[in-house]
Amino acid sequence: MMISTRKVQEITLANLKNGEVTLMELNEIYEKLGFVFVVNQGKLTRIKKEIKH
Repeated sequence: MMISTRKVQEITLANLKNGEVTLMELNEIYEKLGFVFVVNQGKLTRIKKEIKH
Protein backbone atom coordinates (compact mmCIF):
# COMPACT_ATOMS: atom_id res chain seq x y z
CA MET A 1 0.00 0.00 0.00
CA MET A 2 1.32 3.42 -0.97
CA ILE A 3 1.17 6.00 1.80
CA SER A 4 1.31 9.62 0.69
CA THR A 5 2.57 12.50 2.74
CA ARG A 6 1.40 15.00 0.14
CA LYS A 7 -1.09 17.65 1.26
CA VAL A 8 -4.29 18.36 -0.67
CA GLN A 9 -2.93 21.82 -1.54
CA GLU A 10 0.02 20.19 -3.33
CA ILE A 11 -2.14 18.16 -5.73
CA THR A 12 -2.30 19.66 -9.22
CA LEU A 13 -4.71 19.13 -12.08
CA ALA A 14 -1.85 17.41 -13.95
CA ASN A 15 -1.53 14.93 -11.06
CA LEU A 16 -5.25 14.18 -11.37
CA LYS A 17 -5.16 13.81 -15.17
CA ASN A 18 -2.14 11.49 -15.04
CA GLY A 19 -3.65 9.26 -12.36
CA GLU A 20 -0.95 10.16 -9.83
CA VAL A 21 -3.40 10.67 -6.96
CA THR A 22 -4.42 7.92 -4.55
CA LEU A 23 -7.99 7.10 -3.64
CA MET A 24 -7.28 8.29 -0.12
CA GLU A 25 -6.21 11.69 -1.48
CA LEU A 26 -9.31 11.89 -3.67
CA ASN A 27 -11.46 11.05 -0.66
CA GLU A 28 -9.77 13.80 1.36
CA ILE A 29 -10.48 16.34 -1.41
CA TYR A 30 -14.09 15.15 -1.51
CA GLU A 31 -14.49 15.51 2.25
CA LYS A 32 -12.88 18.97 2.39
CA LEU A 33 -14.17 20.54 -0.82
CA GLY A 34 -17.13 18.44 -2.02
CA PHE A 35 -15.69 17.64 -5.45
CA VAL A 36 -16.56 14.31 -7.09
CA PHE A 37 -14.05 12.78 -9.50
CA VAL A 38 -15.24 10.71 -12.46
CA VAL A 39 -12.56 8.21 -13.53
CA ASN A 40 -12.49 5.85 -16.50
CA GLN A 41 -9.74 3.20 -16.84
CA GLY A 42 -7.60 4.95 -14.25
CA LYS A 43 -7.75 8.35 -15.95
CA LEU A 44 -9.67 11.38 -14.76
CA THR A 45 -12.51 12.24 -17.12
CA ARG A 46 -14.48 14.84 -15.14
CA ILE A 47 -14.54 16.83 -11.93
CA LYS A 48 -17.88 18.00 -10.64
CA LYS A 49 -19.10 19.72 -7.52
CA GLU A 50 -21.50 17.67 -5.43
CA ILE A 51 -24.84 19.38 -4.99
CA LYS A 52 -26.39 18.76 -1.60
CA HIS A 53 -30.10 19.35 -1.23
